[in-house]
Amino acid sequence: MSPRQRLHSTGASAAPYRSTACRIGTHPACAESSPTSAPVDLPVIYEACDCPCHSMSAEVKR
Repeated sequence: MSPRQRLHSTGASAAPYRSTACRIGTHPACAESSPTSAPVDLPVIYEACDCPCHSMSAEVKR
């Protein structure tokens, strides 16, 4: 693997997760901002959406 390929592959994994709803602009439909609990009996990695719209909507509700 060339140094250029290694640099590209490590940069892609460092990006924060954005749910599909946030990427396309349907924020009210995004249920991935704050999980009630991550599944413990399944071998999966759960990533909460890191979109700034969730922190803004939480502040407005207070």
